[in-house]
Amino acid sequence: MDTAAWVILLLKKGFMSNDIEFRDVSFTYAGADKPALRNINLNISPGEVVLITGPAGSGKTTLCSCINGLIPHFHEGELVGEVLVRTYRTARARIGGLASLVGMVFQDPESQLVTNSVGDEIAFGPENLGIPREEINARVQDSLKATRLVGYEEREPHSLSGGEQQANVIAAVYAMQPEIYIMDEPLANLDPIGRTQVLKVVVDVVKQRGKTLVIVEHSLEEVLPLVDRVIVVHDGEIIRDGTVAEILAGGEIPNVFTPPPIVQLADTFQLNPIPLTPDDFYDKFSSQYHLHPIPELDLGNNEREAGPKIIELQDVSFSYDQKSPVLRHINLEFHAGEITAILGRNGSGKTTLVRHIIGLLQPNDGKVVVLGKDVSTTPTYELAQDVGFCFQNPNHQIVSFNVRDEVVFGLKAHHIDPAEFESRTKEALEFVDILDYIDAEVFDLGKGQKQRLALASVLTLRPRILIIDEPTTGQDPRMAREIFEIIKRLNESGTTVLMITHKIDYAAIYAHRAVVLQKGEVVYDGGMQDLMSDSELMQANSLDLPDTTKLASKFSQYGVPPWLVKTEDLAHVLRQLVEAPNGH
Repeated sequence: MDTAAWVILLLKKGFMSNDIEFRDVSFTYAGADKPALRNINLNISPGEVVLITGPAGSGKTTLCSCINGLIPHFHEGELVGEVLVRTYRTARARIGGLASLVGMVFQDPESQLVTNSVGDEIAFGPENLGIPREEINARVQDSLKATRLVGYEEREPHSLSGGEQQANVIAAVYAMQPEIYIMDEPLANLDPIGRTQVLKVVVDVVKQRGKTLVIVEHSLEEVLPLVDRVIVVHDGEIIRDGTVAEILAGGEIPNVFTPPPIVQLADTFQLNPIPLTPDDFYDKFSSQYHLHPIPELDLGNNEREAGPKIIELQDVSFSYDQKSPVLRHINLEFHAGEITAILGRNGSGKTTLVRHIIGLLQPNDGKVVVLGKDVSTTPTYELAQDVGFCFQNPNHQIVSFNVRDEVVFGLKAHHIDPAEFESRTKEALEFVDILDYIDAEVFDLGKGQKQRLALASVLTLRPRILIIDEPTTGQDPRMAREIFEIIKRLNESGTTVLMITHKIDYAAIYAHRAVVLQKGEVVYDGGMQDLMSDSELMQANSLDLPDTTKLASKFSQYGVPPWLVKTEDLAHVLRQLVEAPNGH
């Protein structure tokens, strides 16, 4: 057989040189003023593990939606150019046909859950592919184990925590064993240990089976050591594309791409090749520099003297089904002026706990008192005048189509003087930095912007207490910092803040206190520094340390505080360790 015939045969059998190909692709959503994607030319080879990163709203999700056929078959708009997935031209292929080839984990897990139990959710995809029952059962068990959901088989997916829902969706795609995995911020709602485990499992399976993985993610420190290639997207265009080393060598792109802290430190101390992990950094730094112990440092902490008690949970227990306790004998006090981080692995009871404070749930046993009022006998609308609550998923509390209407809605419900509507609306939107969107449609906002809108709607009532559940979901690193700065400013203006977060680094920087839940019980209540110095307690509660703290602990023998978090603090301390490079 001659060469030409052999090539034709390979093409007919589907052995393409690329798994994914974009040919000069642009896409503009219906009604949008500008394209979401511009002139995208991209080839992804079989077996590649590719990270796509960039700021929120840059076009990453739109790009992924082109791969699985949601664009142009589901999302309306104008598509120019051509997207090929193996032998399929996605504009002509059926989404059902692409689904057997491309498995996608969406940014919002709830939008992907369709059945009444975790086990059925995982089995749903393989069943539709006609997989034999015995093989389906094996895949379900394998997927449960990989995503830490063993024992959850009969749970209703919409009763799970946000992180558990995300794990369920990942398990469902994992069980389908697609040729191409597309994962749009799959780690956003997972606790730190869960992120590490699930990511490693997926990458290992992809590499062992020779599959292709495209992952959209902001958590670079976790993902970079595992990928082959990085694509940086901004304003709908690919502005950087190369190996991990090539991308990092290009340095920071302000407000678009910021290298992880370990890489920043490596650049500061001119370590080469660039280390990606604390272990690698420590080895390179120790071999390049002669180190000497430093005197004990006092870098201060965030703890503050407690104000008056304003929230009290007295022996609170709660179960959704009267069988499985979610909260067990909780005794807690929260004081005016505090920022408290509520921490723990997915499903530990964090959201259930804070919902008792606003009266969305009532305890089976025990009592909750807020600002001197018994929550069980106080109307929820009355509590809401003093206690603001932001849900993990902003879609759960947004009720209007227009931004201005959404912010005014709460003011009307609480009978605020209409003469104050405009000033309060602008004040709240400006505080969360989305005043420019005051006349926008909610549908046009990204998830991060919706999160800010939900927060602004709460702030118009000027609550004395703010409860915020996972405030950085859907936010890029710059936006996450801004959200925590907003929380800090609120606190400085007198608002008491309770925040549920998996961002241990931000919690360490901003929170005055940490409360850790484990299976519905309080296992820690104290300062962040003490918590981060207790590696066993952290590990037992899926609270992985930030890379900077892991690195600091490696230098603790030289007097470096093992709880350091800020990159600039660690750089300052490491400079003091250094006498001179070896050989100088």
